[in-house]
Amino acid sequence: MSVVPFLIYLLLVALHVVILNDVTSIYTAQINLPAMLVLLVALYKHDAAAAWCGFFVGLVAFAGGPESQLGWQAILMTALAMVGCSIRQRLNLDSMKAKVLYMFGGIFIHNLILLLISRAGIFQLQSAGYVLAGALYTTVLAWLFFLIKERQITVQKIKAIF
Repeated sequence: MSVVPFLIYLLLVALHVVILNDVTSIYTAQINLPAMLVLLVALYKHDAAAAWCGFFVGLVAFAGGPESQLGWQAILMTALAMVGCSIRQRLNLDSMKAKVLYMFGGIFIHNLILLLISRAGIFQLQSAGYVLAGALYTTVLAWLFFLIKERQITVQKIKAIF
């Protein structure tokens, strides 16, 4: 197992958390890149790699937050990776719709648990604005990733359009 892709994932998560998070957010909808990367690793790699990736992504992504929640975030991301691997083994995730639904469900649940951990005040308003919108926004990004990975969007097809 090569460690280089996982280090690139960690650098990408750190770059997103520090710089790109405010730039890419639309009102309350934010891209949940850590959860998306953990679910993608759980989809394409084996269980141990996904669990370790989830643990370290949880540490890197939430290192700037409250220190009392850092351990919970790492455990949450590891659990997300393990549940993602379990779903991958038990279900047929060959179709694009199944992969997009897998990503949406995982990101929605992760956003909801993050909201519960942070003990926010107005739960219904934030759940509609943050949890659902953030899950949809991140799912669109994951859908574009799947389109590129399965070669449904290529440079030649884009050049043919223009």
